[in-house]
Amino acid sequence: MNTSSLDLVYLDCDPRTKQPSACIGVRTRSGQAYAGVPAEKLITAQCLTFVELDAEIRRLHAELDEIRARAKKKFYRAFSSAASA
Repeated sequence: MNTSSLDLVYLDCDPRTKQPSACIGVRTRSGQAYAGVPAEKLITAQCLTFVELDAEIRRLHAELDEIRARAKKKFYRAFSSAASA
């Protein structure tokens, strides 16, 4: 099974803006490159400032918190059903 990790994708000079930019990407343990950077898929918008990148990270945190809450409900519901059977 291939596992993935989140990684910072930072460009000193974004070809579109000629300014630094950054985003968050997903990379596999094999470390495949994406445009010379070890990431397979970008999961945030390109950010031109740290404040923009920080907002994207906070958005990801909120999404993960919501996923955690849904999973918790499902696991506890399944556990309750199995215990009462």
